[in-house]
Amino acid sequence: MIYLLKLPPKFQHLFSLATWCFIVIVFFVSPSKVRAQDQHEIDSLQKVLPTITVDSLKIKMLNTLSVYMVDMDPNKSINYAVEASKLSISKGMRRFEAKSYHNMGNGYYNLADYKTALSCYIKALRINDSLGNDSGILSASGAIGNVFLDMHQPDEAYKYFKQALAMSRKLKNKMGTASCLIALSNVYGEKHDQMQALDYCFQALKLFEEIGNQEAVATCYNNIASAYLKQNDLKKARFYITKAYDNYAKAGNVYGMALALNNIGDFFYQSGAYPASISYYKRGLEQALKIGANDKTLEAYRGLYKVYKKAGNYKDALFMNEFYQQLNDSIYNSESSKQIAEMQTRFDSEKKGREIDLLMKDKKIKNDELTRQRFISWAVAIGGGMVLLLALLAVRGYVQKRKINYQLAEKNNKIETAYNIIEDQHKDIKSSIRYALRLQEAILPTTAFSKIFAGTSFVLYQPKDIVSGDFYWIQEVEDKGTKKILFAAVDCTGHGVPGAFMSIVGHNLLNQAVKGHHKIKPSDILNEINIGLSETLRQTIEESTVKDGMDIALCSLHKTSQNSSVLQFSGANNPVWIIRNNANTELQEIKGDKFPIGIFLGEEMHQFNNHEVELFSGDTVYVFTDGFADQFGGNNGKKFKYKPLQQLILSIQHQSMEQQRETLAKTLTDWKGNLEQVDDVLIIGIRV
Repeated sequence: MIYLLKLPPKFQHLFSLATWCFIVIVFFVSPSKVRAQDQHEIDSLQKVLPTITVDSLKIKMLNTLSVYMVDMDPNKSINYAVEASKLSISKGMRRFEAKSYHNMGNGYYNLADYKTALSCYIKALRINDSLGNDSGILSASGAIGNVFLDMHQPDEAYKYFKQALAMSRKLKNKMGTASCLIALSNVYGEKHDQMQALDYCFQALKLFEEIGNQEAVATCYNNIASAYLKQNDLKKARFYITKAYDNYAKAGNVYGMALALNNIGDFFYQSGAYPASISYYKRGLEQALKIGANDKTLEAYRGLYKVYKKAGNYKDALFMNEFYQQLNDSIYNSESSKQIAEMQTRFDSEKKGREIDLLMKDKKIKNDELTRQRFISWAVAIGGGMVLLLALLAVRGYVQKRKINYQLAEKNNKIETAYNIIEDQHKDIKSSIRYALRLQEAILPTTAFSKIFAGTSFVLYQPKDIVSGDFYWIQEVEDKGTKKILFAAVDCTGHGVPGAFMSIVGHNLLNQAVKGHHKIKPSDILNEINIGLSETLRQTIEESTVKDGMDIALCSLHKTSQNSSVLQFSGANNPVWIIRNNANTELQEIKGDKFPIGIFLGEEMHQFNNHEVELFSGDTVYVFTDGFADQFGGNNGKKFKYKPLQQLILSIQHQSMEQQRETLAKTLTDWKGNLEQVDDVLIIGIRV
């Protein structure tokens, strides 16, 4: 990873003589030199930290520790940055807050958590932009470029690196300029233009050697070696990659060592020395796993896979490929890519919005100035006499009107242009949401319901918006020779796009619990996805603001004889209704537990209860979400409610399941009338 700015902090307050001397020694030495001293200074900083009472100095020390630790232990680096950000926010120190977010992003970047890293860098860029902090803008722009480069989006990365390069040259920042040059070499390497990549690398190498930054010099060596490898110039590649590894090892940079060891593995692979290649890939994997550097771990798995395969060791090749695919999916999954794209779109939209606000403020200032000039002209005209006043007013009025009309026309054109840009973005967003609808429809098991229940079921599914927070799910499993049918109606927090994101998370967790963890009992499945959702949304982490969850009715159905079956049920807030096929046509309700899926900070992990009931031929089972009962309508604009819904379902038991679906749909439409649908609607009916 390239750090565009690693500047040593400065202090403005005094301590005792001993403490002051220590801080002068530590904070005025560059991070690369400190790291080379076998963590002695880091240990000293950690000992002094609890004694610091001046807020600004404590924040600087936390941020410095974060910088020092980022290539040795990214998780510790993140912890220091988080603590610094909290203290900065509480004290209103915006510049320190931006630095904390930047350091936090560096830690997540080294862990290959690109979505979180990008979020942190964008926060830093926003603050620095609002403060007019050019050096901070330089650092954040380069860091965002790094994220897009690792996400294999070189064109987006190039845009940010060029912005950072222009800023560094404006500031006459040699370190920043060198960092931007090596970043641009990475872009051209990604585009397979090795000549351009080498040109930028050697420019950066010269500057870093002048500065004396040995870790950055090592990074240049590494990039030069990669370019020569791609040109199949093995002799030059080995020379530079060996120098890169020696520099990283001397500095104690574990991340850089993992990077270099993997590249040495590449060298021996291209040379046909497979045993040596395997040895270096394993060493690179060991270093990457030490600090949780997922991107370097991924490269090591990929390298071991291809060398084992080339050497004919297909068993180990398959083993490494499985590790590679699992880690690759977790880093570059489509959901994260989509969220990263949305973060970028939101940031660009906010930037355009600020530009429009500036235009409107400028218009107001000029209008105020015109008003002031008008009053001055009137005062002069009165003093010159009534006749002269009338003549001057006539001439001035004509000129003024033409000037104002011209200015208004110019401003209106700018506003119209901005409006057209926003309208185009709105169309793009709507197009993206409709594409999300196709993705959501693809995971809904409409065909599976028809195939498994063969005309003895219905699904009434009406999203409030284009996409839905409600979804239905079905899965056939075999348990000790018995075929069981699992089905569920799920209500995720919210509706529209937020609800749709939650529905995809819930759908994946259900599949993972059944297919991946082989859970069959409904309560076991809910307990499993309760843990999975909490971990996925990081709901037990103090910084988490995600308080979303799911309500669910989950059933398991299997035959025990020709005329009877067993239904198992577990629910989170939602019940199951059973209509018995007898003379009384009675409705039996089994209530779910009174808590949702999802555990939040400060709450206990609840366990879900399992219920079992015997069903007979002709009995009907219903599971649903709250959308139908909560719909406003009727003559008084009130909710439909659950009791009338029970009575409605009891009254249509003589109908086929498809007729029941049509009756329910028509009833909902008639009840709603001209009112807006308030929530997603989902009802599932199954006749035994």
